[in-house]
Amino acid sequence: MNRVDERAGIQDERSTTGLGRFGVRTVLGLVALLAGLVPFLLLLLLVQREWSPLAALDGDVAAGLNEAVADSPTTVRVLQAVTDLGGHPAAILLFTLTTVFLLVRGQRRLAVFATVTGLSLPVLVPVTKALVDRARPMVADPVADLPSNASFPSGHATVSLVTFGTLALLALPAVRRGLRPWVVAAALVVALAVGFTRLALGVHFVTDVLAGYALGAGILAVTTAAFRAWQHDHHHHTEEPLDPLDVEPGAMEHAAPSGQPALPDGRRTVTRLLVAAAALSAALIVLGLLVTGVLGGAALGRFDRSVVEAFVAARTPVLTDVTDAVERLSGTAMVIAVPVTLAVLALAVTGSWRPVVFVLVTVVGELGIYFVVSRTVERARPAVADLTSGLPTAASWPSGHVAAAVALYGALAALVITLARSRWRWAVLAVPVLVVPAVALSRIYTAAHYPTDVLAGVVLGTVWVLVCARYLLPGVTAMRHHAVAGPRRPVTVG
Repeated sequence: MNRVDERAGIQDERSTTGLGRFGVRTVLGLVALLAGLVPFLLLLLLVQREWSPLAALDGDVAAGLNEAVADSPTTVRVLQAVTDLGGHPAAILLFTLTTVFLLVRGQRRLAVFATVTGLSLPVLVPVTKALVDRARPMVADPVADLPSNASFPSGHATVSLVTFGTLALLALPAVRRGLRPWVVAAALVVALAVGFTRLALGVHFVTDVLAGYALGAGILAVTTAAFRAWQHDHHHHTEEPLDPLDVEPGAMEHAAPSGQPALPDGRRTVTRLLVAAAALSAALIVLGLLVTGVLGGAALGRFDRSVVEAFVAARTPVLTDVTDAVERLSGTAMVIAVPVTLAVLALAVTGSWRPVVFVLVTVVGELGIYFVVSRTVERARPAVADLTSGLPTAASWPSGHVAAAVALYGALAALVITLARSRWRWAVLAVPVLVVPAVALSRIYTAAHYPTDVLAGVVLGTVWVLVCARYLLPGVTAMRHHAVAGPRRPVTVG
């Protein structure tokens, strides 16, 4: 046999082996798809036929869980917080950040996988609900507003399984083999927790949640199988048995490839931050006790009360609507979404955990200092008709919303100024300069705070952001990401 024949034989053998491997994996993908769709179709059939054992289970669980949580407002708030993890806003945020992160790191094919998987949710879930059109549960003591759309399947169950399942699939090639079961377990725990909240809140039946999981599993199976086929079409193969996306572990870089320590000076940085937090807390407590105890009946106290009364007298329906919109800029949703966005984008650009730690310490530290100061001073809120509900009555000093606004948007400005090198980078200061006063005025308008409260919030947030930037951002630079496994070097942005 000559060399040409030998080469042809080797190529035929490789082709046959690759074809066989592709066939096996295609069969496995179809099996995974059936594992999700068959239970879904079976549940749909039983629900439409109103099979009595399943109908009894649905009714008993809905009534039992509603009775168990109806008398506990704290439990209901926790359930509502967990259930939001499976909502469309959370999914949009996570899929968008994941796609951007992958694009910044040069993982275009994985970014397409994340995008396609995410876009399947707003298409398949509403269509399925509309086709089945099942009524929501009717419980004795509703603890949540019933959504206007149909009940079967649970959209939150589907969204949570697909969202956190996708994150787990993308993370598997980048983590050690021993950690992979924990990554998968974490994704499943979140999805199961979201499904339980839908039952406990009385907005879904058991069969709705199970069908949501089945539909989510089917979606993941389809997109994963399609991605594997795309990998093979581009001659990407891996022998890694625990990698459903067929991505070589070496092709997925570490989340923080720069290897830069998260803390510039280790324990010394922690000590400095703790000392700064204690000093800032003490200063605000002293000022708060001075304003409320000594100056409350003096000119400063009269100024506080007169400003609040003037804002109350100026209320109009239009201003109230504008105020509601402004207050959302520092509400709970933004306190979660903005730090997560900043942390993910900063990690993608710098390849370092240091900006992530900066964002986390800035936000959590501000909340901790606010809690200590407000519980120590215990200033009563303005004694006028307010537009708020559920606020602690003796936690007016300082304004938590204003401090949070400074921390959130101040952290944004600090990161941009640190990472960028363009002379226009200082324009980012317009964000906190515009947002913080707007939030401060809104808190006075709603009679949630006095003017001195919002000034104290500005001081808290500003000082803390500057302290965190001083001790946590030195040495952080942007990185240029070449090919997936290629070299990297710090560069300037701008």
